[in-house]
Amino acid sequence: QLNTELGKDLDTGIKKQADGRYTIQRQLLDKLLSDTNVLARSARIVPSVIDGKPSGFKLYAIRPGSVYDKIGLQNGDTVRAINGNEITSPDRALEVYTKLRSASHINVSVLRRGKDQTYDYTITG
Repeated sequence: QLNTELGKDLDTGIKKQADGRYTIQRQLLDKLLSDTNVLARSARIVPSVIDGKPSGFKLYAIRPGSVYDKIGLQNGDTVRAINGNEITSPDRALEVYTKLRSASHINVSVLRRGKDQTYDYTITG
């Protein structure tokens, strides 16, 4: 169960503008990035391998109302790249993760049911 304070923050801090387009308040992004436990508990994240090569991280068991749910991601999605940086290893994921703190715009490339999709997040405030 997500704590109620965080649930309220997610409700007010993330707004869907259109399919695949969202705004996220900077304060909420900072809070999420500073507490990796929340991100880790909100879904099962496992490396994805296609043809023997790392191809991103697959999301399973996304909790309803969690950050992943609120930003439009679904069970079985494979996050392939963030802001054009391929997420092919835990080290690459960490490298990209550290850059998110100063980002004013986040673009996430996802493979969903065999189709590439892009999610666009504008950081406000």
